[in-house]
Amino acid sequence: MLDKIIEILENVCETDEIKDIPDEDLFEAGLLDSLASIDLLIKLEDEFEISLNPSDIARENISTAYNIVKLLENKGVTG
Repeated sequence: MLDKIIEILENVCETDEIKDIPDEDLFEAGLLDSLASIDLLIKLEDEFEISLNPSDIARENISTAYNIVKLLENKGVTG
């Protein structure tokens, strides 16, 4: 699952740096902003066929690739 999330993040953030830094805060690094985070959430919903609630969109839940894995695991996504 991490590889797919990294692929989505690299597409949204328009960089291939993320695979090298999956635990870096993407907001602090300037790679993800509020507009890109909406695009990210849409892509995650489409790719993993889930629905995310507004409470899931907290910055800390999507700030790193690892945090996104945790978020999706908590939503019952596997693999």
